[in-house]
Formats: sequence, structure tokens, C-alpha cells
Amino acid sequence: MNVSQENTDVLNATVTIEIEPTDYTGQVKSILDEHRKKMTLQGFRPGKVPFSVAKKMYGKAVLAEELNKILSEKLNAHIQENEIEILGEPMPEDINELDLDFDKSYEFKYSLGIAPKFETELTEKDKFVKYDIKVDDELINKYVRDFQRRFGDSTEVEIVGENDLIYGSIYELDKDGNRKEGGVHNHTTIAVDYVETKAAREKLIGLDKGAVTVVEPSKLAKGEADLSAMLGIPVSKLDEVSKKFELTIESINNIKMHEINKELFQKVLGGATVETEEEFRNKISEDLSKHLESDSDKKLRRDVQDKLLDKLKLELPDEFLKNWLLRTGSQNPEKPVTQDDIDREYDDYSRVLRVQLIEAQLAKSNDIKVEFAEIEERVKDNLRAQFAQFGQGEVEDGMLNQFAQNFLQKEEEVRKVYDQLMEERLMAFYLSKVKVQNKEVSFDEFVKLASSKSDKGNFMNQVSNLLKF
Repeated sequence: MNVSQENTDVLNATVTIEIEPTDYTGQVKSILDEHRKKMTLQGFRPGKVPFSVAKKMYGKAVLAEELNKILSEKLNAHIQENEIEILGEPMPEDINELDLDFDKSYEFKYSLGIAPKFETELTEKDKFVKYDIKVDDELINKYVRDFQRRFGDSTEVEIVGENDLIYGSIYELDKDGNRKEGGVHNHTTIAVDYVETKAAREKLIGLDKGAVTVVEPSKLAKGEADLSAMLGIPVSKLDEVSKKFELTIESINNIKMHEINKELFQKVLGGATVETEEEFRNKISEDLSKHLESDSDKKLRRDVQDKLLDKLKLELPDEFLKNWLLRTGSQNPEKPVTQDDIDREYDDYSRVLRVQLIEAQLAKSNDIKVEFAEIEERVKDNLRAQFAQFGQGEVEDGMLNQFAQNFLQKEEEVRKVYDQLMEERLMAFYLSKVKVQNKEVSFDEFVKLASSKSDKGNFMNQVSNLLKF
């Protein structure tokens, strides 16, 4: 047995594993002998089937399994013993069907993508802005009107009016005004009275159901986040699509706005006790403030991440990762990842991976961690809040523990809570290290500031986390 490594560069390496007959013969013979003893074959007494027969029937399958076991153990041991921080998983080179035979030597090669080595820190010299988003009457009015629309009575009509909802399909057009081959296509909803551009709004009013017209989605949407949702593409890809789209109006709904009354309060707030419009607006303001504070924190954290990325300019084993992602993602039975997906999304994904590497290093060097007991307590806190929301007050400890233990059996849910706690710890760490200036902005101003050009894309949801420390 021989295991060796050749580094192509600091981010790529090839591990070669040479297996000799002496490495597998004894174990293969032992397994085949167990098979032989259990075999029943016409012409032979139970347990007396010759070894040669067992070898002929099961030998290659047992040998293949033993070789895979040896490779896995030796490769993992090599990585751990040499403290190699890899990205993704080792990829076998020259994948061909093996000519399996006993008393034969085998050589296997694996490509490794290696995480870059680096150190970083944050100090008061690193300055950031934290945005305090104003919850003013204009914003509250918008939400009240949205609730009135959402819970209002809807009637399908034939002609677009100034307060109607349009349901339709949009198709990206090429420079000649034809549907672009392979272009963006999406089903969307347009609230006519939300369209801020007067000319664009007036162009919609009066159109019939079934009408086909050319529109500029950027003039129908309110900001990049809204435009991203309308087109069904990441914000990062908005610059790559055409300005003009074909809109086919499939249906039109006139909305009779819900009255502002106790019935609306109940539909919006559920169990919350609200009697007057003033209380309703105050409750909306309170909830909005909490959500916007969270959004502001996310924006600040992203700004810190961008600063760290700019400081370090980390390089990754890009070709290795692209190949690994394609090989792994192409096996997804629901929606296989293609080379086009990789080409389109890789830059955005690599940003996410670099952020993960940086934050993992900061967490390790500053002893930022999350214990399981803390995850369990957060789960219980969340459960208490849910029970309180439904008016159940204090929950008996035994019942709470039972619900919590059931929740903690779900690995994906536990991971979400872990990530939430780690994000909070990292945010607190950032705030303790950098200099932050608060700045008040309107909601619309914040939306423009926070519109991101680095959405990580959709296909990465199909691929497992690449960090393998």
C-alpha cells in the first residue's frame, strides 16, 4: 500500500493510492469463505460448496467492495493526518470500468480542491453605516392599502382599470422585437395602481383580456427586488436581460378594497386584540420596525462581508469546484444541474463560498461557537412564542420538552437554528470590532441601497455545503 500526493499548486493536488494484492487478499478470502459456508447448491452438502465456486459467483463483487472500502479509509486518513482542508469531495480521475482480477495491483488517482490559507481581522479602522429605516405614515399607508387589497373582494373583468390586478405571462424580446430564444419567461402579477411611471401605467389601462403588448418591466416594478420577482430571476442577472418584454394578459381582476374595520384587523393580525384603526396602524408600525431592524442588520452584515472579501481577495480552485458541482449536481433526479447552470451561477456561488470560509476562520480564531444546549433552548423559546401566539399562555415543562425533542430529531431544522444563532454571534462580534455610524433613511431609500447584485442563484440549492472541515 502506498499513498502519495502531488500538489499542482496551493489550491489543487492529486492523491495517488496504490493497492497491492497483499492489501486485500486476506479480507476478500475471509468474506468469500463466509459466503461459501452459507451457500446451498445442488450437488453439494450445505456449507461444503468449494471455495472456487464461491469465488466464481461472488469474487468480483466482494473484491470491488473491498477496494472501495480500502480507498475510502486510506484517502480519508491521508486527508486527516495531513490536516488538508478540502472543498467539496475528492474526485476520482480517469473513471473507467475496472478490469477486476485477483492477484493484481491497482492504482487510483483523486483530485483534491484545497481551501486557501489566510488570516484576517476587523478593527475600528473598518467603518460601516447602519441604516435606521423610518416607519412613517406613508409606509404604513402602503401596508394598510396592501392589506385592504389582499383581503378585498376580487371580481374578474374584461378590461384593465386603474385599480386592477393583471395576471399574465412575459417573454423576453430580442433586438428585432421577437421572442428571444432561451430568453426569460415568467408568469407574473401587476398591480396597476402600484406602477409609479405614469406613461407605463396609462399604457396598461384599457387593455383587454388576451391582449398582447410590449412593456418595459423596469418601469412596472418598484426597485430591483420587485423586478427580480416579476421576471423570476436573481437580482444579479437583471443587467443581462433585455429592456423590452412581451406581456400577454391572461386575466384581469378588479379588487374591491376591504373596509378598515375589526374584520380586517382580525384577518391581518389573527389573535391580537385590536379595536381601532389607530391601534391597527400602531401594530403594523411595531411589526414593521422589528422586520426592518432585521433587514438593516442583514445589510450591515453583508457590507462587512464585502469589506472582508475586498481585503482578502481569496482565490479558489475554480476549475475543480466547477467540475465537482457539475458531477454532483448532474445526478440530481428532480432537476439535474447543467454546464449552462454552472457557467451562469458560479461567480455568485463562489462569493458565498468565500464568505463561508472567512466567517469560519473568524469563528475559529475568536472562539465563536454554538453549543447543542443553546440550540435546544432556542427551540424551546420559539415553541413558547408559538404557543403564546395562539393564546395558550404558559406551557407545562414536560410538554415543551417533548415538542422540543421531536423538533430536534429533524437535522435540517436543527441546522437552521444553528445558523441563526451563529449569525447572531457573528453579528455581535462584528459590532464589537468595527466602527458603525447610524443613518436614518426612508424605506424606499433602503430598498435601493439593499438591492443586491450578488444573489447566489437557484441551482446551488441542489448542491450540498462544500465546507468539509
